[in-house]
Amino acid sequence: MERNSDIPELLEKYMADSGKTEQWITVQDIRTCFHLDASRGPAISGFLFRLNHSSFFYCRYKVARIEKYRDTVAPYRLIKRYLIQKRQVQRNHEYSAPVRVRETHLIKI
Repeated sequence: MERNSDIPELLEKYMADSGKTEQWITVQDIRTCFHLDASRGPAISGFLFRLNHSSFFYCRYKVARIEKYRDTVAPYRLIKRYLIQKRQVQRNHEYSAPVRVRETHLIKI
């Protein structure tokens, strides 16, 4: 996901711009808001799916629910919508990007 590492920031910006703590969104909503092409859709969808099944400690939002619905115009495809909710911040904890820690090998003497 090196190429798509900006997706968490896009989600946070989208939610901050809306001013809501809970909202239904689709991949198309994010793509339209940030003028992204269709090739970014699978990466956005994959990230939202992972937010539903696991957590990223550096993301302030979670996907509480995923629903599928049928489009009302041809080609009547199935569209997923995601219920995004703001996580509760634990006391003395801020969400930030993960820090990479380099492991060192210590030898006991």
